Amino acid sequence: MSFFVWQNVLTCIRSNHDKRRKEVFMPRKIRSNYMEKFKFVYNGRTFESKHKCCNFYGICYRSVMAYQNQYKCRTEEAITHFIELKKSKEIIFRNRKWASIKTCCEFYDLNEDSVKTDMWNRKCTPQEAIERAIEWKKAHEITYHGVKYPSLPQCCEDLEINPISVRLYMEKNGVSSTRAITHYIKSKEKRAFEFRGKEYKNFTECCLAYGLKPKSVSSAVFKAKRPHADVMEEIISHMEGCMPKEVTKKEEIPENQVMSKERHRAKEAFFYEGNKYISLGQCCEFYGINESSVRSRAWRKKCTWEEAVKYYIQKKETETPKMQFFYKGKRYKSVSACCAEYGVNASSVRNRAKTTECSIEESLDHFIKKARMETQPSVFIFRDKTYRSLEECCLEYGVNADSVSSRKYRLNCTMEESLEHFIENKDMIAERIQKFTFKGIEYRSLRACCQKYGIDDICVRQRARDKNCSLEESFTHFMTRKRKKMLSNPEFEYHGTVYPSLKVCCEKLGINKSSVISRSHRTGCSLQEAVEYYVSQQERRTLD
Repeated sequence: MSFFVWQNVLTCIRSNHDKRRKEVFMPRKIRSNYMEKFKFVYNGRTFESKHKCCNFYGICYRSVMAYQNQYKCRTEEAITHFIELKKSKEIIFRNRKWASIKTCCEFYDLNEDSVKTDMWNRKCTPQEAIERAIEWKKAHEITYHGVKYPSLPQCCEDLEINPISVRLYMEKNGVSSTRAITHYIKSKEKRAFEFRGKEYKNFTECCLAYGLKPKSVSSAVFKAKRPHADVMEEIISHMEGCMPKEVTKKEEIPENQVMSKERHRAKEAFFYEGNKYISLGQCCEFYGINESSVRSRAWRKKCTWEEAVKYYIQKKETETPKMQFFYKGKRYKSVSACCAEYGVNASSVRNRAKTTECSIEESLDHFIKKARMETQPSVFIFRDKTYRSLEECCLEYGVNADSVSSRKYRLNCTMEESLEHFIENKDMIAERIQKFTFKGIEYRSLRACCQKYGIDDICVRQRARDKNCSLEESFTHFMTRKRKKMLSNPEFEYHGTVYPSLKVCCEKLGINKSSVISRSHRTGCSLQEAVEYYVSQQERRTLD
């Protein structure tokens, strides 16, 4: 290959390389009108986006979008709604504007719920409630040894003393809180208890460390009239190998930790009649006696565990065997064993036998029969016809099943007699039920009307009796309290046209029902005026 050919090849390679470098480093063309579509105009001001607009007015962008999707309104209406909502929450306190009661309470370190509860109970303004909370806080602040605490209980909790005892001492002796706290701190230091060369915070902690009950030990001290340490030494001497419970966790725990109220078993083996047992409990389990009874007797009689074990073993041998129970020709160890086989509660059997003065066998028959009836499917027979349940039978005869059951239990009669009574007097009962009329609509009873509007008929009747008014007046009172329920039920009139409800009216006019209700609450205008406002806004938008 000649020199000229190689030169042409190198020239082509260089030109291609330069072309690729230009493609890589050439700046990308930017579309100038891309960001224009995100611009948003609100109140004559242009923002880069809806998000920037929400940030400018200090409202949440996500909340605005959620409100717009839920109520199918424009973004401007959603932003206006949240701006008005934000302004309605603003308060002015001590010549300063706060975004809400919550921010004001956080600044003054107050409880928001307490402030709102005070507003509700006293029917006062937020400023009055906050001022009262600040005064209460200042009145209850306490300073002890240069440290300021928000309240006396908080101070006592930090110093590990009882606030109730401090208050009682203040009332009894008429001293200040500082003096009462100092008194209990000194008395707490005096209560330190030393036993076997180890110091405990108090006597109770020492007892719990050895698995003893403080009240029982104190009672023994009072009876013996001896020092606490001597009595504890005597008690622990009967518990061979008993040592204070040790902390096994690697965490940093105080040295004299208060242990749980569990009795520590002896760490040494227990010997009885030359046999070795792991513990006293194993020995008692082997002979079938109660370990707690053995320990209790050793404590009461001041004897050793061996003597107590021997006593209960002899007592068990001399006792007569328990009485056996026979039922339907079969022998059982006890009544409880028989009841367990039939799946019946033994206590219920004994209680029925005692209250009705019948035998155990008769009481057992009763509960076995009752258990079988519960497991079998319920069948109701009336006038030689079988029904799956009482409700099905009552439905066929047009009678209320609850009334039938209630009469049965009230008069202690059978279910068939109660049902016959309601069937015979069916017409008379229907006449006694008063019809109820509301807004020109007649209902078969007050309960039927209340069920339609979601009101409890018992409350309506009770108010009519308490206020000595008619049922209609009482019902109207409860209807006014359920304004939200009424908005979707009663008829709504607008410009001479009667609609079944406000919802139907708003759907036909193409406006948002929630916006109408919200404006009615905010401005105090009627629902018709609120509808007129949004209809005029809609017409203005179409003209633009």
